[in-house]
Parts: sequence; structure tokens; C-alpha cells
Amino acid sequence: MDVVKKYQKYWGELLSFSDFEIEPGRFASVLFFGSLLICLAAFTFFLFTGQLGNGLLYGIAAFALPHILAYTWFTIKINSRAAAVENALPDFLMLVASNMRAGLMADKALMLSARDEFGPLSVEVLRASKYSITGTSLDQVILSLGERIRSNTLQKTIHLVVEGMHSGGDMVELLEKTALDIRKFRSVRKEVSSMILNYVLFIVAAVTFGAPMLYGVATYLLDIMLLIRSKVEVGGSTAMTSLSGSTGIFKGQLLLTSDGVIFFAAAAIVVTTFFGCMTAGVMNSGRRMDGLKYFPILALIALALLFIIRFALSTLLGGMLTGA
Repeated sequence: MDVVKKYQKYWGELLSFSDFEIEPGRFASVLFFGSLLICLAAFTFFLFTGQLGNGLLYGIAAFALPHILAYTWFTIKINSRAAAVENALPDFLMLVASNMRAGLMADKALMLSARDEFGPLSVEVLRASKYSITGTSLDQVILSLGERIRSNTLQKTIHLVVEGMHSGGDMVELLEKTALDIRKFRSVRKEVSSMILNYVLFIVAAVTFGAPMLYGVATYLLDIMLLIRSKVEVGGSTAMTSLSGSTGIFKGQLLLTSDGVIFFAAAAIVVTTFFGCMTAGVMNSGRRMDGLKYFPILALIALALLFIIRFALSTLLGGMLTGA
């Protein structure tokens, strides 16, 4: 039962940070049993085809894939909300400071500063403001702002404001200085991002264009080698022995197939693109999951380029494979 509760709690936290009003238990149940159904379908298919080992492997993969996709989608959504909050936070703090300087109380200033252009931050401010109506202390109201947003900048700002309230400091000055510090930090981050842009572009070019070109040429070369070997085997054992003596790659039994090589190349390209996008996300914004939003389109481009290169080579050098 503890495992079930932890499972529901984990997905409940992701739902909360993503601002989805779905019951965690219901979502976790649908995800688990849906994944289990896909797993059993994959295992049954390979079991009836007599491939028990592949059935176990693909069954586990089929169970894990929906969880991986859900986690990736939630993480991208969470990071997107956090980025929107961090972008709006300095302007929001300055507006709260202006309202307090005009004579409004802190809770009233918070509520009136929740404008639509602040996006998710306004939603959380209005949600937290409801607690103040019920008599919740102001520091608890401010702390509740970060309960549904996974942002280190917001968490540090909230704790700084609460500590300033407890120490009796000037809240208006504290809010204004905090907003200025966040803006300076953002400007420094943009400068660093512009400096490493060339490295990010190099990584994207390598995984999107470089890897497919290399794999396209390599797989076509292997197709030629496999064709040569098949023709030599048809020619008889004498020709095979003569070629094996001069070329070591034709010795022994060869288990490679053209489809297997292409599948390996496509899988390697997808994996390389996945980790390349994560690396670009870390270098660009400090969050590895930020780069995954580009993964589907880059993976499709890379795979398309792989088959385009193979088609171009077969068109130009088709005579080598047809025996012409």
C-alpha cells in the first residue's frame, strides 16, 4: 500500500505543478492500468509468434513508455510555467511595491497586483489571496504562492520576503531591490546564453545532420558488403574461400541483416538526438528538460535525413546493388 500511495503522490505532485485539476488517484490508476494493458498486448503478440524473449523485453518497454511520455510532457509543462512566472516576477514585485507605497495593506496589494499579463503567477496569487480572506496569516499566504510552481527563483524570493516581514524591514524597499536583483540576474543569464549559442547550434547540427549523414553512408556501405557476400556464396565455395583469404570481413558466419542495421542506425539517431536536446537545454537555460520540447521535430528531421541519404546513394550508385 505504501508503494501505491507513493505512486499516486508522485503523479499528484506533477499534476499540481502543471496546474491540472485532476484527481491524482484517478490519473495514476488510468496511467498504470493503461500501461499494463499495452504491456500485456505486446507480450501476448510476441508469445503467439514464438518469441518469448522479445515478448518480455517489449512488454517491459511498452509498460515504461507511457510513463516516460507522461513524465516528459509534465516536466516540459512545469518548466514552461516556471519560466513564465520568473519572467513576470520582477514586474509583479514592482507593482506590489507601488501599491504598498500608495498606502494599501500587503494582502490587498498582492490581490490588486494579480493582472492577466502575469499569467500563471496571477493565478497562484489569486488562489493564495483566498486564504487571506479566511484569516490565514500573511506569511502563510505568501508561502503558499510557491506550492504549485517549481521555481527556485520564486522560492528564494518568497523566503526572502517572509524573512523581511519577520525582521521588521521596509517591505517596499525590499520588494523593489529584489525585483532589480532578479532583472540583473536575467540579463546576466541572457548574456551567457548568447555566448554559448554557438555551442548549442553545433550540438543541434551534429545530432540532426551529422549523425544521419554518417549512419546513412555506413548503412549503405554495409548493404553493398552484404550483397557482395551473398553473390560470392551463390558463386560457390571456391570463390568464397578465395575472397575470405584476401578479405577478413567475409570469414565465418555473418549474422547482420540490412533491416537490422537500418533499425540500429535509426535507434542510435533517436537516442543521440534525445541526449543532444537535453545537453542543449542544460547549456541554454540550465534545465535539461527544456531542450526536450525540440526533440520530436529534430528526431523526425534526423530520421528523414537518414532515409533521404540512403535513397540518394541508391539512386547514384544503384548499379552496385543491382549487379549492373
